[in-house]
Amino acid sequence: MHYQWTSRNQFLRGLLVWLLVAAPLTAETLESIHFSESYAGAHPVEFADLLGKAKMIVPDALAYITGQWNLPNTLHSPLIVIVTDNPPNIPAGASAAYVRSVIVGGTLRQTLILDLLHYRTYPTENLEQLVYHEMAHAVLQDAVVSPSSVGIPQWFNEGLAQSVTSEGHDRTAEDFKRYGHSDASAILCDLNGQVDTFYHGEYNFGCYTEFYLAVQRLIALGGKDTLVTIFAGLHNGVPLPQLVAQTTHLDWAAFQQDIHHYTQDVFSGNQPIP
Repeated sequence: MHYQWTSRNQFLRGLLVWLLVAAPLTAETLESIHFSESYAGAHPVEFADLLGKAKMIVPDALAYITGQWNLPNTLHSPLIVIVTDNPPNIPAGASAAYVRSVIVGGTLRQTLILDLLHYRTYPTENLEQLVYHEMAHAVLQDAVVSPSSVGIPQWFNEGLAQSVTSEGHDRTAEDFKRYGHSDASAILCDLNGQVDTFYHGEYNFGCYTEFYLAVQRLIALGGKDTLVTIFAGLHNGVPLPQLVAQTTHLDWAAFQQDIHHYTQDVFSGNQPIP
């Protein structure tokens, strides 16, 4: 997916600068990020440029996301950042940046892949926004993984990752141009898991709008401590539906119904795009 960067990010940049001043990266944090260089073609200039960007964007993203989510400004497990033109295990919907997370022997291992070849093919793709999105996944995994932790449902994982930049807002605004003042049936998804690939688009991208709106609604209903409560609960093995009930006072069925109604209100124009 290729996302557009908007003027809303001028505000995000200003907030990022404030956060970096207020919560500087610790030596422990910097030591948890390791950069690896590997390229096969004759393009060292482009490679060096991308590597230089990555060495600035990745720690900045970590500082911003942990500050936004009220988490310690550190990672519990090392993050390997690989800048390469021969990426391993390309996932569905190849992108200039993506994270692979695995648990080996109870230990979390995460790798952030920066695909130089993809980036050179799509030079207008906003690397900063992509890295922030992927770092959100990495920070979330790092915060909740433990011997007793439970899985992170896709709707929460992707909805939260879209919330660290203007991506979710922009995606919703674009969908509103297509489906606004309608019943929003093209947007509604089942938050319980497997999404209809044919109806909602390959790799579930068609559901990302409601995933984003679900997270925004969850935070609005639960208040400022919602994310801290959910991160701690997931870390301790509490399933997300139970945590949703704890923070919103709605059972899982009622919460899903509320999300559908909220999404329909947004697309009918009765609620602003968050």
